[in-house]
Amino acid sequence: MWSRNSALLGSYGARPTLPRWRELSAAFRGAAGHRLGEHPVLRWANALARLHRKRSVNPAGQIRIDSRRAELRTSIDDWIDVHIQPRQPWSQVTGYGRAIDDMAAALVAAERVLAAEHTADELHRAWSRVGDLAIRWADLVTEAVDGQRTMPPRPPIRG
Repeated sequence: MWSRNSALLGSYGARPTLPRWRELSAAFRGAAGHRLGEHPVLRWANALARLHRKRSVNPAGQIRIDSRRAELRTSIDDWIDVHIQPRQPWSQVTGYGRAIDDMAAALVAAERVLAAEHTADELHRAWSRVGDLAIRWADLVTEAVDGQRTMPPRPPIRG
């Protein structure tokens, strides 16, 4: 039987988990993260993507939107600190909330490129950025949950 907390627990039910890239992608696209009982990180990821979409059509509201994004990033980081208790401190430098916000921004930007007239190079560049950030997220999850660094630290990905 599914319980409200089953989305949060690992396969053994002993420790909360973090959403994987596919789950985050669904939340960014609006297919997840808005139903009762879903992982809180998915709800915040869904909200971040909606804010990025609003930001692109409402330049006058950028200050308010960016302030809300900062609140959501902090909520993600705080939830992970309390519930996941990352096993390696280096992940804290990157910021899980920042990583999810960056992924949401990249996915929304790639959607805009796809919807507009674009060159193959522009499309490739936009979706490659999404892929790079998805890999970075997988690395952060592995570090947080398993305590294993999967690759040497990478420089920040520039948008």
